[in-house]
Amino acid sequence: MKKFTILAGVMILSLSVFGQSFERTAPNAKMMDDGRVKHLSQKQAESLNGSETPIWSEDFASGIPSTWLNFGTANLVSDTDAVWEYRGTVTNPSNTVGSRGAYMSNQTPMSSATASNGFVIFDSDFLDNAGVAGNFGNGIAAAPHLAELITDMIDLTQHSIIDLSFTQYYRRFAGPAGSQAVPATYVDFSVDGGATFPYSVTLNSSVAVNSSTATNDVVNIIAGSYIGGQDSVKIRFRFDGDYYFWCIDDIQILETPANRMSFTEWQGAPAQDIIYGPSTTGSARMGHMTLKQARGISFDANAVNSGTAAQSNVKLSVKVLDELGTLIQTVTSATKSVLNAGDTATFNDLNTYATAWTPSANAEYQVVYNLLSDSVSIFSDTTSLFVTDSTMSMDFGSWDNSIGASSNTTQWGDGSQMYNRHDLVDDELLFGAKVYLGSTTVAGGILELSVYDSSAYGGNTSGWDVNKLVAYGQKVLDAQDVSQGFVRFDFTDATSGRGVDLDQSKGAYMYNLTMYDNQGVNTLLVRNDQTWGKVGGSGGMYLAALGNWYSGYSGSRSLNNLWIRGINCPATNAAACMSIGMDEESVNAITFSPNPASDYVSIDFGLSVGNYDISIMDLTGKVLKSEKIRAAADFKLNISDLNVGMYLVRIQKGKYVKTSKLSVL
Repeated sequence: MKKFTILAGVMILSLSVFGQSFERTAPNAKMMDDGRVKHLSQKQAESLNGSETPIWSEDFASGIPSTWLNFGTANLVSDTDAVWEYRGTVTNPSNTVGSRGAYMSNQTPMSSATASNGFVIFDSDFLDNAGVAGNFGNGIAAAPHLAELITDMIDLTQHSIIDLSFTQYYRRFAGPAGSQAVPATYVDFSVDGGATFPYSVTLNSSVAVNSSTATNDVVNIIAGSYIGGQDSVKIRFRFDGDYYFWCIDDIQILETPANRMSFTEWQGAPAQDIIYGPSTTGSARMGHMTLKQARGISFDANAVNSGTAAQSNVKLSVKVLDELGTLIQTVTSATKSVLNAGDTATFNDLNTYATAWTPSANAEYQVVYNLLSDSVSIFSDTTSLFVTDSTMSMDFGSWDNSIGASSNTTQWGDGSQMYNRHDLVDDELLFGAKVYLGSTTVAGGILELSVYDSSAYGGNTSGWDVNKLVAYGQKVLDAQDVSQGFVRFDFTDATSGRGVDLDQSKGAYMYNLTMYDNQGVNTLLVRNDQTWGKVGGSGGMYLAALGNWYSGYSGSRSLNNLWIRGINCPATNAAACMSIGMDEESVNAITFSPNPASDYVSIDFGLSVGNYDISIMDLTGKVLKSEKIRAAADFKLNISDLNVGMYLVRIQKGKYVKTSKLSVL
């Protein structure tokens, strides 16, 4: 198995090159993806299931059916108030109201396709506090809650391969026994009329604590192996935990289409993966690298035949394009001649290990995974990676969350640390580094950056060997640092102007941040990228309040690919290396979502200021629409008039331009 091989490789590397490893994971985590579950937009759901007529459905137009069971407990005691609530056009509150709890900034309802005729909600927040902040446990039904909504009997004897689909809106806090490591949302399946529920699917593991799904998130569960072909089926929607709420609508059981494949996780391996050389085990994923450090990159994927018909000639094809959409290279896996219904083609089959792609020029490369058979073609979202003349980093340019000394003062505290490992395939000169700050960072905190060779880490309690320190900088964050969104550390020699020698024979260097935020008074957070899970041993954190090193939070990417960018330039160009323009920084930091999108694109300018030209072009470069706008925290660009397809979004300020691909559904 690949994952065993990688783990073994990391263990070997950690002993011989990177010092003692650690696998301890910190408490309070979000989990990752849900296995056989897909979370889709409305248009993606339509594409996945086609125009199938539901075998069975419920849209709650007339309330919760009287034949369903609806009961629950509050604080471990049976309570008739701790039940699912119907919101309809004539109920009080009506279907225009979502959660009424104290810890929602508004009472936004769900936006399912039929929300106008009603939906159901379990409002744990409101039940516990009656909508009054700080009123914990004094609502009509105190948390924790266990609430079950169970369908009536469903006969599926004529339908063996089916999907369960429904729309949800969920905000997460804690699951069973108050654990924040798991969500509170589960779907259970019975084939004996509800006497037992032997099959259970955990939902929303990838939703972070205190975060929520979209208001119209479509959940699709491949359920044939649980309930297909059975005559006494019941489905249970179970809320088990504390806060906040779970809304459900438009439940359907659908006949699975004949020809359908999906990317899927498999035994812990991600749906798609990217593997960096020089070997296929243990190398850090470098989202930014200089051309001098370019190395072979290969790809793999797992695919499930979620249709009813066998698929022939299944393969993975990965396209690499530049920022203008020009095809640079296509790498393809071997072909699997037959993939039977319900079977999974794993990364052992769908990989490009035999034909690695090596970047050959500076560019923002776009990577698209394409799953092919004689009957099906499925595309992934687009991932960017950057080859430049100056920067090395594990981030892929996606600002997914911020993490640091102020994330949780009871765990972190002053003196907490985080590091990422930058791997080398050639000697390099390090002239400086940039550390990018979270948007809520407050001036006054102290940030230290120490660069060590790869053998400096001494274990969970020993920390770093200071004799292997190669570069160091300290900065008291000021208003300008916070305004520009990054801190620059200069490692050039004051006399010669030469950078620090990074020797390829060391294998890698550890970029370690130490943070002092005055116990949360001066918030200090660093940007983090969750695009690809970090390779074991390529990142870690020291929680000062707990006195231990951790590889991260269990099952989480909240500490993953930090935005710590080493600045590497030719010795003859050191001055230019250390004076990258502010406008270039602001353009590169801009992000947009969702992608794929259907109605609008939300452009997040973060800390950027000023006027920007935004254009949407087709892949030939023809401008289809353009706007000149002033930077705002969340600007929405309407794309509802665009046809389905792939486009380029160009964001420009003066001479600085960022171009990214956008898929319109």
